[in-house]
Order: sequence, then C-alpha cells, then structure tokens
Amino acid sequence: MPKKSCFTCQSREEEHRFLEPRERDWLKEETGMKNVDEFLVCEALVAGGQKQCRNLRKYYHERPFRDPLRLPDPA
Repeated sequence: MPKKSCFTCQSREEEHRFLEPRERDWLKEETGMKNVDEFLVCEALVAGGQKQCRNLRKYYHERPFRDPLRLPDPA
C-alpha cells in the first residue's frame, strides 16, 4: 500500500489505498470525471480513532481539488 501525506489530517504515516469499484463510481458521479483510477483514499483514523479520514488525493498530487473531497462513510 502506498504511504503518502494527507492534506486534511496532516499525517505523513497513514495508509492510502486505491478506490474500490463502488467508490470509483461515486467519485465519477460527484466530479463528472471519466477516469478516476489514479485516486487514493486516506485510511488514517481521526476523531480519536472513531472514523477514517477518507480524504481523496492522487498518487503524486496531494490537493487535486480546491476544497478537500472525502468519500462518504461506508454504509
């Protein structure tokens, strides 16, 4: 798993992973982008370990959106 810094939670040690198919579909619909294969989601625990950060970034671009964009919490 790639380790990259996260703009929102400020951690440089958290794990990121590539998006799963449902998550890619959500991001395509949310942004209107056709290809979202290079996006990663932050899996760092926040709020005292109660939930994941879930901020989205590209592999080599820490801030691909003007405002941070997070995946919704899993259902």
